[in-house]
Amino acid sequence: MYNLAMPTALTLAITKTALKLSQGLGRGGGTALPGLIAEKLDPHLAGKLAAGLPHGVILVTGTNGKTTTTKMIAAMLEASGERVLTNRAGSNLKRGIVSALIAQADWRGRTKATIGLFEVDEASLRRIAPEVQPTQIVVTNLFRDQLDRYGELDTTAALLGQGIAATSAHVYLNADDPLVASLAKYALPERVSYFGIEGLPVAAATTQATAADSDRCPVCSTRLIFSRTYYGHIGHYRCPKGDFTRPQPHIAITSVDQMDLAGTHFTVAIQGKRYAMSLPLPGTYNLYNALAALSLASGLGLSADTAEHSLARTGAAFGRVEEVELDGRKLYLLLIKNPAGFTQVLETFLLGHKHLRALMIINDNHADGRDVSWLWDVPLELLPASAHIWTAGSRGADMALRLHYAGLKPNSTSSVEQALAQLVEQTPVGGTAFILPTYTAMLELRKLLAKRTEIEEVWK
Repeated sequence: MYNLAMPTALTLAITKTALKLSQGLGRGGGTALPGLIAEKLDPHLAGKLAAGLPHGVILVTGTNGKTTTTKMIAAMLEASGERVLTNRAGSNLKRGIVSALIAQADWRGRTKATIGLFEVDEASLRRIAPEVQPTQIVVTNLFRDQLDRYGELDTTAALLGQGIAATSAHVYLNADDPLVASLAKYALPERVSYFGIEGLPVAAATTQATAADSDRCPVCSTRLIFSRTYYGHIGHYRCPKGDFTRPQPHIAITSVDQMDLAGTHFTVAIQGKRYAMSLPLPGTYNLYNALAALSLASGLGLSADTAEHSLARTGAAFGRVEEVELDGRKLYLLLIKNPAGFTQVLETFLLGHKHLRALMIINDNHADGRDVSWLWDVPLELLPASAHIWTAGSRGADMALRLHYAGLKPNSTSSVEQALAQLVEQTPVGGTAFILPTYTAMLELRKLLAKRTEIEEVWK
């Protein structure tokens, strides 16, 4: 453990004071400001605090599923007796992780936690991993997301590779995502595990209405041959030249017995044994989140029973399939941020509803991504023409235009509060409606809902 010198102790005093002030003033709960200050005063504070965690640090990264996967893993670790230090509010840049460490440390830098578990922004892994030296890294998937920040997927993969190569961590990779699977080259061969789906009923497969984001061989760039796809470019593949093929998963879902809005019942093979499990979250993408968590749990030696019980009690993470009741109506909150995620929400929740009512709130703040051209890659033409849809947010008009070209007639307003009121008014008592916001729109929406429901304004 690091022996904290006076400058580090002083940094903690200053940042913990900033934390209390931020929380007291209601300025975001202190999830970023302390870390931002610490980066200026002591750039290595994260490593010094993380060194005090006896069971090390786990990092979870990837485009989609970081928050939900991290929540699943946290539940499994806590059920096994660990005291988990994590960035529950989802602040996943380096400053957010440092802020989480500061919040749980005392004035001398000590914490009661036994293990650190953090979701990490894809571009930030290379900044935080060398500092905290994780023992485990989980990568969920790679899709186009915020091109103004990340660039193309090859660039994002290279950034992740830098972070992995700077550690000796055991790496858990999605075998069904070719670009993620290729990240194995940055890790020690004996410290790589794969997870994937071997069997999924045709009824659970998606429409494949969007183009794959990563359908080229990561070695020779030849177009991959897919024998099976589950959504986007996620599936079973091989390079026709033989340069790359899907690796055999160490943990795999072998069958899915039931999948609906109430959740999923499936069978998973772990170390040669099969276990029947249930997940109270719908969608193929949540199956992959569960697989990632199970893969890590197996690698850490947690019992399958502990993992099973934890999954069965998994609730929705911040804005990810949260349910809230407002004036006798059930509202589903479904975060959207890129074509793949939006399409999965579309197919899992919106299609098949004869009397669909939905509110789409699109912002273009920094945390959302400035470029909203990705809306045109979502197959909104699949929605029924009879759907009642409202749009709002700083780029609500862009969303309305996209819906117009999809053959729909949305109601557009710049006011989220007005759009929410209209959605509720037009939904019958006892009925269901869906709200699809981008990240900062979700924060704004929660402030409105917190005044009238039991939902938390900020997830802590």
